Amino acid sequence: MKFLKRLFGFGRKAHGSEDAPQLARELEATVAEAERLVAAGRFEEATQAAENGLRRFPTAVRLRAVIQYVRRVGANKRLAQLKKTIDERKDERAYRELISLHIDLGNRDQALEVAQRFIGEFPDSAEAHIDVGEVYLARYFAELFARDARSAFESLERALELEERALRARVLMGFLYWSIGATRHAGIEIAEVLRLDPANARLQEFRDQTLPKGTGDDGEEDLEVLLDSAEDNQELPNDPAAYPGGRRFVAERQGGALSPKLFAAAAAGIGRRLRIEQLAAIGGGGRPLAVAGEKKEEFVRLACRIDAAARRAGRHMNFGTMRRLMVEGKFGRLVLVPAGNCTVAARAPRTVATERIAEGLEMVVTASRADGSGEEE
Repeated sequence: MKFLKRLFGFGRKAHGSEDAPQLARELEATVAEAERLVAAGRFEEATQAAENGLRRFPTAVRLRAVIQYVRRVGANKRLAQLKKTIDERKDERAYRELISLHIDLGNRDQALEVAQRFIGEFPDSAEAHIDVGEVYLARYFAELFARDARSAFESLERALELEERALRARVLMGFLYWSIGATRHAGIEIAEVLRLDPANARLQEFRDQTLPKGTGDDGEEDLEVLLDSAEDNQELPNDPAAYPGGRRFVAERQGGALSPKLFAAAAAGIGRRLRIEQLAAIGGGGRPLAVAGEKKEEFVRLACRIDAAARRAGRHMNFGTMRRLMVEGKFGRLVLVPAGNCTVAARAPRTVATERIAEGLEMVVTASRADGSGEEE
């Protein structure tokens, strides 16, 4: 209990605000310092402050926003240069760099727009089709929509039709196969890459340590079933970050394990102060990870159904990834927010602002993934 008292400020008044727990004060101070450095134009220091803060608060959205902002500011000049270059002349290298930069900045729609223009100007370029496939991969790992994976496969297969020795296409196909659980298909692609490029030590090590022995021509893998399963469950059977170069595509979905014990403690402390009555964390496939509050089963069932409906609407109506969802009724105000590799939901009276509920959810999830080394005190 000593650890939890220190973490959530039980039994003491918060300095300057009676309803702000100790954890919230620490998080707010960290964010304020990073944002102050940004406002002062000290971008390198701001990035360092935000990165240090993310080690303590790995799901803090505002800290990630600081890093993203600094990246965009630093990249704006180069983006403008590259756009000017491709407007003035056909330049494959400029197209490729611009697409890669958009992907790294999280500008997936802009990346796709540029990639499709690249294809239009260089329809017989294998590299152009690989870049389109790479954009669809970035979209797929952000939302796990099966249609994006199918488009990625189509683009990469087209690249191989144009250039059989296009190693990058095979590496990316192996990456996608591995991630969705098609290890036999992944093994075939990796074997071909290593036949053409035996010096690829990272991929060789990955195959030796990760792929099952005998991965080859035996066994059946239904790719459509695997893709549909990943989309429905919002969960991949294999960790894409384990694949060489895969971490670039999956940073948004990382989150770390959520502790139900810490979640319950955080919900009790933070929820009480913010007047949040019920909280739940929902994992892949609508699996409840942690719940707090009265009538837990009813609330989890409701939150899971709303989460599933929102995801279906996003997929079928092409809305993209849910950022925040608020539902209001006689029951009060229910807010759902994606948090790394899960969705968190909270219900509060209608008099509590949506922004306040969302901030409370962020605090609870951050606390639930905090270092629990002192939990046994």
